[in-house]
Amino acid sequence: MDTKVDTTIWENALKLLKYDSSVDKFAYDSLLMNMKVEFCDPEVIILSVRDEYSLTLVKGQVLGQTVQKAINSAAGKTIAVKYVLQGDENAVKTSVSSEKKALRNEKNPPSVSGLSGEYTFDNFVVGDCNRFAHASAMTVAAKPGQRQRNPFFLWGNSGLGKTHLMKAIGNSILQQYPGKKVIYTTCEEFTNAFVASINKKDYEPFRNKYRTVDVLLIDDIQFLIGKEGVQAEFFNTFEALINEKKQIVITCDKAPNNLKELDNRLVSRFQDGIMFDVQPPDFETRKAIFLKKMESDGIEIDDEIINFICENITTNIRQLNGAYNTLTSYLALANGVLSLEEVEKILAPIISPNTKKYLKPEVVINAVAKYYDLPAEKLSSKLRSADIAKARNVAMWICRDYLEMNLDKIGSYFGDRTHSTVLHGCNNVDDDPKTKKEAEEIIKLITT
Repeated sequence: MDTKVDTTIWENALKLLKYDSSVDKFAYDSLLMNMKVEFCDPEVIILSVRDEYSLTLVKGQVLGQTVQKAINSAAGKTIAVKYVLQGDENAVKTSVSSEKKALRNEKNPPSVSGLSGEYTFDNFVVGDCNRFAHASAMTVAAKPGQRQRNPFFLWGNSGLGKTHLMKAIGNSILQQYPGKKVIYTTCEEFTNAFVASINKKDYEPFRNKYRTVDVLLIDDIQFLIGKEGVQAEFFNTFEALINEKKQIVITCDKAPNNLKELDNRLVSRFQDGIMFDVQPPDFETRKAIFLKKMESDGIEIDDEIINFICENITTNIRQLNGAYNTLTSYLALANGVLSLEEVEKILAPIISPNTKKYLKPEVVINAVAKYYDLPAEKLSSKLRSADIAKARNVAMWICRDYLEMNLDKIGSYFGDRTHSTVLHGCNNVDDDPKTKKEAEEIIKLITT
């Protein structure tokens, strides 16, 4: 390629990446600093890396997305970014040609907004924590707009895969029904678009965008709280789509009945479809996610190291992905060989082997019974007196929030109680500050 390629955009992007806290210093020094600009024009930039392994660290990965954002910021607009191996002239020419062709083919407005093809049902790892939500999501994608599954409401803590499932629904619908118009947006983006329409005193473009879709996917609906005007607009959008039998998919960090500050009309509508809580992944699911990423990237890691990571990262999938990305960056520098001791030091800022949460449920039950001065067997009995019910709820809450067990497994330890019964008991603890404080005191007793 031409040796006089303009490298200004990449040089400015590197400056931004240097001070990006999400970019590991070693990855910056050993990988990003060694990239070369093979081609750059106002539409496409081609970056080359030294080897195949470096290619796997950026292509389709979080680091690659971060680089894309930095380049867009440096250019002041969106530019297509492609990665090739250094010295591969054919790959450079092919990448430029394919990107230019893709840009030329974009003659009509897209039928989809905000979706990327990387989130699918095929690469979503199913475990006990999300099995029912996943199965129902596939049903929604197969027959969008059905009354009994509209809206489809997913809730749970951040980083558990809600957005992945939501986008998988959108991508699956586009594949099965190419003519349907699908929009993915966040609550924040919806709010900003509405505010912009107010400032312009022109509501039609906004309403045409969101009320003429076949499928609306909206993330983090809890951010409507405190925004009365936006709530009213979303309610009207919701009603318009439901009346036309268009599919709505919503994610939130809590169940609808806990959105107490939200307009009651909206809460009522959310509860009128189907709701699923996405729980933290258990060890088996975390390991399956880790192994799938390794398989996708063609990487081999010692099983002892994999178990160490998956046993100690229990909070959410994003944290697991962060550990994986950090580890693979170091593996590239160490020629693919790291000991468990080295991994423990590398990941010390993320995880600590001294904070394992693998206590047995029996230990929790005995500790709770002792705290409330009750026989342990009563917590698993059918008795429903106030003192026993409270102790049982606390024990189930600790199993859910500290041991991070799924609700069905918890129910099996407490007299085969149902998923909804366990959830109701845990919610009672969440809603009572005094009881929740007692539960936290018991956790301290157990861990010390």
